Amino acid sequence: MKLVFLLLVSSLLFPSPQTIERLSATITTRQVQQGKSVTVRGEVFYQQNGNMVTHFTFPREVVILANKLGETRIYDPRQNAVIRYQSEAFSTQTTQLAFFLNGTTSDMGLTQLGFVQDKTTSASKLLITEWRLKTPDKKAAIQRVKIVYDRANPIYMHYTDGTGKIIRKVFYYSYQSIDGRPFPATTTEIVYQDRDSTVSKNVYADFRLNREATSYYFDYTIPANAKISQ
Repeated sequence: MKLVFLLLVSSLLFPSPQTIERLSATITTRQVQQGKSVTVRGEVFYQQNGNMVTHFTFPREVVILANKLGETRIYDPRQNAVIRYQSEAFSTQTTQLAFFLNGTTSDMGLTQLGFVQDKTTSASKLLITEWRLKTPDKKAAIQRVKIVYDRANPIYMHYTDGTGKIIRKVFYYSYQSIDGRPFPATTTEIVYQDRDSTVSKNVYADFRLNREATSYYFDYTIPANAKISQ
């Protein structure tokens, strides 16, 4: 009886996070490359089944539909044209929203991409995990990945090629709680190419969950008469 009472009190004082059936948020991306800066604004609509729609509104309207199978369609309403892709690399299960909302930050999707953890170290309050390809492949662009955690929250990742050169860095910060789930509202990504680099900063805001997340974009359908672009 005492145990049942304690469990009841615990559930009242510390309720479990609700299941997130759907989530919407605004997203602003600022990208700098070769000294030129571009800002893109839009909204993202994510569902538990893995369907995700991103509606960019500035500087031009574009709608991207993706799912957990990696099926991706990019629709240009102005041209009424659509481009289609399919690849596991485009799966919504490997997106930031999926990692943090589904509680898969322990590997940040690396297991699904064919990596295994082979080293763990710590420094002060930071935990560092390192990952390699489960099946060696010298042709793979990414050979190793490092993740740095502050307590249980990822704050940094980098990816290296076969020469040990870092080709991509991602910083996660400005954490906030989304129904009890820590989520980095801001990320900065640096992609290195030859002697140049591309820096992208993504800022999420105006999170809405379940009943509060209402938009016809959750069930958006590309017009049947849209032209297929190559």
